[in-house]
Amino acid sequence: MRASKSVTQPFSNVTLDNLLNECLAVTYGAIHYGELNGIDNRKGMKGFYSTLKAIQFLSCYKVGAITRACTVIKSRKKSGTRGIGARHPKPLRPMVCIISGFFITAKGRLFIPLRRDRYFDVQLDRHVTQTLEGMKVRSLTITQDKLSFCYSKEVEPATVKTVYGVDRNEKNVTFGDKEGVVQVDVNEVVRIRQATRRILSSFRRNDSRIGRKLASKYWRRANHRTDRILHGATNFVVGAAVRNGAALALEDLTDIRRMYRRGGGQGSDYRFRLNAWPHWKAKRMLEYKARWKGVTTIQLTKSETYGSSSKCSACGERLRGPGKGDAEHVRMLWCQTCGRWTDRDVNAALNLSARGLARFASSLPRPDSRSQQVSLAEEKGLAGEAMRGNPMRTVILRVDASKLARGPTVDAPSRDPLS
Repeated sequence: MRASKSVTQPFSNVTLDNLLNECLAVTYGAIHYGELNGIDNRKGMKGFYSTLKAIQFLSCYKVGAITRACTVIKSRKKSGTRGIGARHPKPLRPMVCIISGFFITAKGRLFIPLRRDRYFDVQLDRHVTQTLEGMKVRSLTITQDKLSFCYSKEVEPATVKTVYGVDRNEKNVTFGDKEGVVQVDVNEVVRIRQATRRILSSFRRNDSRIGRKLASKYWRRANHRTDRILHGATNFVVGAAVRNGAALALEDLTDIRRMYRRGGGQGSDYRFRLNAWPHWKAKRMLEYKARWKGVTTIQLTKSETYGSSSKCSACGERLRGPGKGDAEHVRMLWCQTCGRWTDRDVNAALNLSARGLARFASSLPRPDSRSQQVSLAEEKGLAGEAMRGNPMRTVILRVDASKLARGPTVDAPSRDPLS
């Protein structure tokens, strides 16, 4: 299978700014033409493309601008069907994407075509040159302040021996199976975002333009800091999956933010915490890193995700929360059948692992030989064993995401089940 990544380099030049402005003008013209004629695909834009013959403009930039216009038209149509319309759409940023074959990378330099037989060369930095060495560069995206290269490689899928359930929470990322569970602490992400909010609320500037610039500056810095923490946590999860031949079962949190909209009865601080929770970014990082390493990802549906925290992973009974004022069992649930407390995040990871393993076993091809039938039966049996009849207490390991460079800190005397 093909895995793709991107690498960026900061760069700005007046020549490229003029090129991007010309591309932006063509994009707006294509948007107007498409909305006027009800066209949202490149095939239907042949009439508009023929009107650009008089413009001294390379075909690669014309096609890139028209492709972007089609994407904008489709997005606006989708928003309109959902009842989300904009009277004054947000202006587009100058940008263009060209595919490989129209630009050249040779000896650490990038050659971008401006006119026929006329190129503009850019010196690539060491990181970009080393990253692209031996890779197939698929496209180049040019903006006003950076160059972004999309590259890919062919990856062989790894053999799946088990399935790790990945439970993304506000303050930790919990993953594992019945052999052991690891909790990666990302509480620093919450602290950084709350501190940024307090800093911005302390400003008393009357000029809204300066306020927007300051907010953009501080939130950009906060996003860079939180991204480093999430990268460390997701690298740790994918690395454990590679070492142990595990697939990753991801929960569906698509509509979770509907629970924290304004008017729902929650306070502003609580809604800010939940709406600032970067669960989508963590999922995106896990998916592309797992694909790059050949790790299989299993996207569970909403029905499979439902009840992952509230149902016991051992017996399947509904769990009960602690009583009011019980500070000892925070984020823990009580199982009346098993007669013990269990961490709700660990319980969710075990349930996701069992459901992901059941999904993976059901998606395997029909066995032909007797040995394949036995192997498939064992895998399906593991899915049921993780849900019922498993009295063993799961080993829980805890890792601090901000200190992953020093190695994981284990809070259990037993061996690491994920090593």
